[in-house]
Amino acid sequence: MANMKFKAHQSFFIRKGWLSKGMRAVVNDGSIFMPSSSKAAMDELGLGANQVQSLRYWLQAVGLVVESGNPKRSSLTEFGKIVLENDPYVEEMGTLWALHCNLASNASEATSWYYFFNEAKAKSLSKDDFVSGMQRHISMYSDDDAPGSTKGRAISSIESDFDCILNTYITHEKLSGKPASPENVIDCPLGDLGVLDIDNRSLKTYRKKPANLATLPGMIVLYAISRKIEIERELDGKWLDSTEISLEELLSGRFSPGRLFNLDSVALLSKLYELENDGCIRLNRTAGSDVVRVNDDFINSNHCLMNYYSELSL
Repeated sequence: MANMKFKAHQSFFIRKGWLSKGMRAVVNDGSIFMPSSSKAAMDELGLGANQVQSLRYWLQAVGLVVESGNPKRSSLTEFGKIVLENDPYVEEMGTLWALHCNLASNASEATSWYYFFNEAKAKSLSKDDFVSGMQRHISMYSDDDAPGSTKGRAISSIESDFDCILNTYITHEKLSGKPASPENVIDCPLGDLGVLDIDNRSLKTYRKKPANLATLPGMIVLYAISRKIEIERELDGKWLDSTEISLEELLSGRFSPGRLFNLDSVALLSKLYELENDGCIRLNRTAGSDVVRVNDDFINSNHCLMNYYSELSL
């Protein structure tokens, strides 16, 4: 995990409507986010120059868009194509959970989000806790000799990321403690997930909250499991032929639904039993071996997302 990125959001969190607007813009013009198209992007998107660059970052950080070629052009990922076709205004809870899953699993592009949900073990923490923990993480995993080494990263960049995390998952009204005018609502859509809240306002501590199982579709939990296997396969060859994963790894391993959705063992098992009843996985809890085997038809995360949208239309 030598490649890390901080404060690439230009101090702007995702605004409601941004992602759908950005996806449509990319479909219409793959060069829209390139520096040479800055003025056109501002006019089409109705955003300032820094906001355009922020949206460019967010589209990639949540897995909707990828940039490639020389000169670079933007295009929708397969995930992005599925979202645009089935939920073009990014309103469904399953879409929001999948976007959160992608963001919090993106160790290289959204390092602070990855650290917050995967490496920071405390359920409640302050900005100082986060900064000191992130500095230890950087020291352990960043390569001094790698291009763009982050070992000397300014504390202000890490603090900016922490503030952006709060604004990603907590409404402006709750954070400020003041009523918000309906005309000035600029909250992030991921705030609807409820995975973070104020713990102690005077101490400025914030706590991770378990996902509301009523709003977390089983198929999105399976999306997270399949996504974890896909990421681990890229990082570690031992996962190449595996469709089995231990219950403990799904509860507390990196990129796991337990970490990403703040689930305890009881909540996770309830979703796993639901998936087993639907024929998506097999749960083996015999002889002290708690192992989940994902059925071949659901090992692809995008296939899981397609199934989620199919279930919505039933």
